[in-house]
Amino acid sequence: MANFQTHFNVAAFGSAIGASIAYYSSLVDKPEAILLFSAGIIGGILPDIDSDNSTPTKIMQYIFANLISLFVLFKYIGVYPIGNLVMIWIGSFLGSLFLFYLFNKLTHHRGMFHSIPAAFVAWFSFSLVFYYLLHYNYLISWYFGMFVFFGYIIHLLLDEIYSVDLTGMHIKNSFGSALKLFNKDYKTVVIFYLLAGVLYFSMPYKSAFKNSFSKFDIISTYHKLLRNEKR
Repeated sequence: MANFQTHFNVAAFGSAIGASIAYYSSLVDKPEAILLFSAGIIGGILPDIDSDNSTPTKIMQYIFANLISLFVLFKYIGVYPIGNLVMIWIGSFLGSLFLFYLFNKLTHHRGMFHSIPAAFVAWFSFSLVFYYLLHYNYLISWYFGMFVFFGYIIHLLLDEIYSVDLTGMHIKNSFGSALKLFNKDYKTVVIFYLLAGVLYFSMPYKSAFKNSFSKFDIISTYHKLLRNEKR
């Protein structure tokens, strides 16, 4: 399978192209394009969070634990005194790490977290968090989740590509364990599909999101990119 650096670099490259296209097609402005670029990188390393000893696990779990703690903390600023806020932050941080510990115990690497349904769960989950908790507008919330999905699929594709040994002209045992729709753990498969369905139906303004691409013109976007390259 591809290593962390490869996943990060390829996701960053693909996200940069995608975010540039979104910007030059007037779907987003510059700050939002940077946000989408970041989303693609997150998606590109997210599947390996189910690996107990992986670099992405250690990095992302501490980052997410801090973010969760900050979100909870901001909710109570001005409500409780500083001492209580410190205790709330510590409790939220340790509680988040404990949840990640349970997650690692209940999952195994290359399980259903490495699958196409999981990519959709990531898309809808991030979009819902951005819309309902962070109060971004519905389009940016949709786009952010979409770029997470895009990075997620890049990760799965890289794992499959690295499962083929071109030098020895043979396929490794890991082939087919990443970019998949299901595995032998049917209970987990059902849970992921049900979760993806529930999250999708919870998404806001589905038709408006689809209609937002009606103004996308690949020809004009291409010319804008060319003009920018010549500057």
